[in-house]
Amino acid sequence: MRTLTRTDRASSSLMAAFASDMAEAMAVRRASLEAKAARAEAEMSIKARAEFLANMNHELRTPLNAIIGFATMLKEGETYTLTAEQRDSYADYILQSADLLLGHINTLLEAAALDGGALTLEQAGIDCGAALDEAVKRAKIVADAAKVTIEVKSDRARSEGWGDGVRLAQALDHIIRTAVKFSPEGSRILVRASVEKDGWAEIAVRDRGPGMTEEEIAKALQAFRETHRGLDRSFAGPGVGLAIAKTFIELQGGRFTIKSKIGEGTLIRVALPTPKAAQAAGDMKMAG
Repeated sequence: MRTLTRTDRASSSLMAAFASDMAEAMAVRRASLEAKAARAEAEMSIKARAEFLANMNHELRTPLNAIIGFATMLKEGETYTLTAEQRDSYADYILQSADLLLGHINTLLEAAALDGGALTLEQAGIDCGAALDEAVKRAKIVADAAKVTIEVKSDRARSEGWGDGVRLAQALDHIIRTAVKFSPEGSRILVRASVEKDGWAEIAVRDRGPGMTEEEIAKALQAFRETHRGLDRSFAGPGVGLAIAKTFIELQGGRFTIKSKIGEGTLIRVALPTPKAAQAAGDMKMAG
């Protein structure tokens, strides 16, 4: 057995010290890189929120100004010598602007609730067909303004899911409004409630808009991001609507998928578990 000499021991000590210094330097470098990455992510988040709020500032003022302007003209109808047809048109503009303003305010409140972790769910059985019908009715004003038709495809099977009816309604509002925003004038949006092979209740919304790339879909599903910039409706991106919708559906234990092709449109599917499947999943979670 070889006995370590003083030189060997000194060499071993130097190597150990070198290895220790290297490990410490790597740890410091790794911590520095992680800190830089975290700082960059925080700065991007702040910038994205600032852009979102700046854009929302315009989005809120535009319909509000329209409401005030057209309401003033109606009130002073004699001064402007308005015809009955003009009065009806201005009343329609006011309704459309109020509906748009309400949608923006709801988006702000929902984004704030998600960002602050103040979201609560009250889950129960949901008739998804009835929920879809109500969502289509709520979207009538914005669809009429965009000159887009929403067609409900019937399905004989009753699609019953388990979730929060209020959050499902909010998710559907965002999905359908986004479909309307993307759709060219004179086009149709097809919507349908059905039952999947595994029994889950599914709602599908298909538009014939310009479609999105995989990269644009990824960005659309991240809050405070947009696929495009611009004020015109035909160029406006989905904003935070799809991100909020996806979050609402997945918080209920549901599924949210997007399929899109440039030039052919976008298909969005949301699915909720059956009451029985949701109960079984809850029992397994408690047991675990």
